Parts: sequence; structure tokens; C-alpha cells
Amino acid sequence: MSKKILILKNDRTGDLFVSLKAINRILTKHKNDKITIFLSQINHKFSFLFPNIEKKIISMDLGIGEKFYILKYLLINKIENVYILTPKNFYYYLPFIFRKIKFYGIAIKGLTNRPNNFLLKYLYKYVTIDRLTIKKRNSSYNIQESLIEYYNNTNMINSNSVIENNFHFPKNYVFFHYKHKLFNDLLGWSLDDIDNLLNFLKKKNMNIMFSSELDNAHANNHFSSKYNSFDFYNKTQKKINEKGIFFLKGVEGYDLFDIVRKSNSIIAPEGIITHMAYFLKKPILALMHFKLNNRRDFINQVISCKEWFPPSDYRFTVLKKNFSTSINKLSKRI
Repeated sequence: MSKKILILKNDRTGDLFVSLKAINRILTKHKNDKITIFLSQINHKFSFLFPNIEKKIISMDLGIGEKFYILKYLLINKIENVYILTPKNFYYYLPFIFRKIKFYGIAIKGLTNRPNNFLLKYLYKYVTIDRLTIKKRNSSYNIQESLIEYYNNTNMINSNSVIENNFHFPKNYVFFHYKHKLFNDLLGWSLDDIDNLLNFLKKKNMNIMFSSELDNAHANNHFSSKYNSFDFYNKTQKKINEKGIFFLKGVEGYDLFDIVRKSNSIIAPEGIITHMAYFLKKPILALMHFKLNNRRDFINQVISCKEWFPPSDYRFTVLKKNFSTSINKLSKRI
């Protein structure tokens, strides 16, 4: 008789891609069982990666009603194994309440441990992500994967979905992503600077496809007025010039994944795009900038980098506030 398995993964999209190795092991281990995954309103747009399992959408920040829903779900569904891949405090109380269920989980060692030592002992198995000390360690990719016993390298995640639309994309292109927090808030670059950056990248590559954040109307309007564009909201295509720079307005989910998958390489701020590209085995140049006010900021940044960076072959460059200096740095990396 097949078992009932639950995966708790209702967090951000970048976090979902970091957990894909672990999820693939779960799918392989339980390929003959009934698996359900809880996703958030944000990362469920990538639920096409798991075509053969049941998906449910719950809030990333659990409310009272959703907590009761989870308790009820565990009570009536006779779940045998639960995998806590989103380390929320509420989830760590579940093993204490449901003693007959085997809970696998990620534990966080930090200024406040999740869970505390009392609740930790009720997990059937756990792995720990250390956010306190600077030391050599595996990335979160591999730490999470080690939570599940090794079975085989069968790929149970569907990364080859066929995307259908009427757009005529260039065959060879580099994908770039505009992230307002990095370029504007941290670096202080204007949209004119981003225009210059795009032109610089164009000189280095055949074609440039790029996107911006969905809720940044000011940047999206600027890019739409200056560049050839593919509008995923209205399903329209506009050509302004022959530059070979293409703005992807409103691209997300299925279409974003397809754009990254078909690209030659990725140049983007460290985050969802680079984690997606790493999963798809694309050449990456991650763009970063660190705001360091004291030694503690430095330590926290080093720990964060060691936790979230992929295990190996990860190329990155640290941008400077001075635009010309950053362009000189990029010239040596591209």
C-alpha cells in the first residue's frame, strides 16, 4: 500500500530552487507513494516542475486559519512522512503534536535557534544550517539534499516542459535581470546607467534579453519605451530598432523559466534568476554589492554567501557604486 507524503515548501521562489535537489530525492524515494507539496502564492508559479504530485497553495506567512488547516490536514489524511523544507517556527511544533508521523526537517543554528533543543528531539531526522560561524561548509543546496537518504540520480523534476507562444525570440542571447534594490538602492545607479550597461553587454554578446521586477512600473515603462519588447501581459511584440536588445515585460513563471533555459548564459543579480540558472546548468555571472558598516556585517555576509551559493563553479563579481569602475570590472569577466 502506498504511503502519504507531505512536503512543506511555502516560501520564496529562489528558496524553492535551492531545495530542488532535496525535493528530487524525495520524489525518487517515494515514487510509488502519494505525495503532496504545499507551495506559496509566490513559488506556486513553478509548480509545473512537479507534474505528477498534488499541489496545494497556502500563504507564505501562515495565518491562524492556515495553521488550523495544516493541523486538520495532518489529522485526517494519515500522513506517514513530512519533510519540513521551509523552517518556520510553527512547523517545528507539529512533530511534538503528531508523534506517529516521521518528520524530516531543516534546523537553523542562529542567534535564535529553530527549533529549540526541546522540539529538535522530536524530529525523526534533521540537518543543520549554521548561520553563526565562519567556516568551510556545504551550501544549502547540498545540506538540504543530505536530509534524504540517497537512492539514485533519477530526475523526477520536469524541466523540459514545452512552452508555446507566438513570440519570435532570437536564437542566441544572454539573459540579464534588472533588480531595483541592487542597482538603485545599493549602488545608486540611474536608469540611464542601466541603459549604458545594456549597451555595454550588447557589444560583448550577440543579443540581450532582459527583464525587470513585475511591480516596478517606472522602470518597466522606461524600458518599454526604449527597447524592442515582448509584452507577456498583452501577448504582443514590439520592434523599435535593430539593436538586438529585447525587454521582457511581465515575464514570470513558466515563461521566465523557458527564457532562462534557452539562454546561452546569465548575467544577473544573485537571487532567483541565478538559482534558476544553476539548476538549469547555465553559465552564470552573478552581480553583487555588499553594504558593510562593521565587522559583524562582514561576518554575516560571508556566512550568507557560503550558505546560499551553489556548491562549485559559481562565477560572480562585486559591483562598485562608481559606474565606470564596475564596467571595467565586468570587462575582465565577460
